Amino acid sequence: MLLDQQGIARFAQRHLMPDTVRITREADGEVLDPETGVLVPVDRLVVHSGQAGLYGHQERIRSRGGADGAWVKEVRPGYRMLLPLSAPELCEGDEVRVVEARDVQAVGRTYRVTALSEVSSFPVLRTVWLEEHNREATA
Repeated sequence: MLLDQQGIARFAQRHLMPDTVRITREADGEVLDPETGVLVPVDRLVVHSGQAGLYGHQERIRSRGGADGAWVKEVRPGYRMLLPLSAPELCEGDEVRVVEARDVQAVGRTYRVTALSEVSSFPVLRTVWLEEHNREATA
């Protein structure tokens, strides 16, 4: 039996990526603000705007802590983002903003890409690891 790679990719997009994100990257350079006459940084470059799925996970790490330098087990929240195969490769430090989501508390949150996209011999989606950067206050 042959697996239908495109069919699995369509299924993943339809069922695992219900949210909309906007991913931006810092751009080099400055432009002249015509109103002030001052050089200002160029706007961030939009890398991807579209479908995604955001999933939380706990990251268990060991680190040295305390005055005695003993190893301490620590649990930190982390996030995994699923993207369509058509999404471009992301870079560490890219910013992800949740524009629309099934979970309304996710809208407006921003994340930073912490690791490059995973690759696979049977690709059906892109997986990127994130850490939470900022939450906008909701009224």
